[in-house]
Amino acid sequence: MRYKITIIVLVLLMLTGCWSRRELNELLIVLGVSVDWEDGEYLVSFQVVNPGEISAQKRGGERPPSTLYQGRGKTMFEAARYLTAEAPRKVYMGHLQLFVIGESLARRGIKDFVDSSFRDNEMRMDFNIVVARGTKAENILKLYTPMEKLPSYSMQQSLQTSQKSWAPTVAITMDEVLNKLSGDGFELALTGIQMIGDIEVGRRKENVEYFQPPSRYRYNGIAAFKEDKLIGWLNEDESKGYTDITDHLDSTSIELACAKQEYIGIEVTSSDTKLKTKVINGIPEVTVSIRTESNIVDNPCKDVDLTDPKTITRLEEGAREIMQSHTEATIARAKKFKSDIVGFGSQLGKDHPAYWNSVKENWNDDMFLQTKVIYDIHLFIRQTGTTGNSTVK
Repeated sequence: MRYKITIIVLVLLMLTGCWSRRELNELLIVLGVSVDWEDGEYLVSFQVVNPGEISAQKRGGERPPSTLYQGRGKTMFEAARYLTAEAPRKVYMGHLQLFVIGESLARRGIKDFVDSSFRDNEMRMDFNIVVARGTKAENILKLYTPMEKLPSYSMQQSLQTSQKSWAPTVAITMDEVLNKLSGDGFELALTGIQMIGDIEVGRRKENVEYFQPPSRYRYNGIAAFKEDKLIGWLNEDESKGYTDITDHLDSTSIELACAKQEYIGIEVTSSDTKLKTKVINGIPEVTVSIRTESNIVDNPCKDVDLTDPKTITRLEEGAREIMQSHTEATIARAKKFKSDIVGFGSQLGKDHPAYWNSVKENWNDDMFLQTKVIYDIHLFIRQTGTTGNSTVK
């Protein structure tokens, strides 16, 4: 009996409370982080929530919805601790949504900040990472954004929506970055974000008092890495080709010229990509197979008869050629960078592991450049909308 009582008492002692609990009013909830390389040190910026300013019961607060705290240091950890000299509470990273890397730091190398993030037990790995293009990363987090009060949330939602509806962007999370940097046969690629307009106005509340804010952000291009260093940017067409090859494409638009300054609009509704590899006489060969479904959404040209099957076939071939030109441009750029951002080596390692082990050490600089690429792209137009040809005379 005494034994049972002792066990019960010990169990009850274990249920007395959460020994490591921290109340919300003791924390700074971080939604966005930016890292710049400046004067030989890391400049880390934390965008934290002002809870009272985003409350549903409060309108028109005098303070901004978020506050920026900054720290400097020779390591990420030192920079994070440096900001405690002005931050009134301990930062909490469990709700982080967006991480912005400065372009100068990206060109120097990102392995140190990735390692630091991976070691933080409070940080989740599902936040998105982007590269600030043509501006410091801290400027991105200082921007007043319309619609959404919290800039980091606005940017994350825009990135994910853009990936689903517009091809030249990819929403890459931290765990995907770790996989790319630690795996073989593929290199990292991240979406770029840039500032448009007057940066100084963007830091003031008046920025959101216009129909079109004088200062705003826009995702532009994809940053190509080699190992952990940024080596160049893909343009819009090359970025579209990247999402095609890597099977990130959900939906986008294709425009086919049908008259002077008039274009037929084709909406891609689904796309599926598969890579197949061969090794012929010691040279790798990759077949890029893409199957795409699409619809006609615009037809301003009177002489294009959408009720004629031959017209549909011709439009399918024209759209297919545009998709292939994008993929060809992407692979040409990747070979110029000597960086396998499209993952040919990874697929080769799955299909031919023995061959891959013999070439992987110098893959980017040698056999990747010699790889022969075959394109097997099929695009099908399934619908022409609720009407065939336009009824407008």
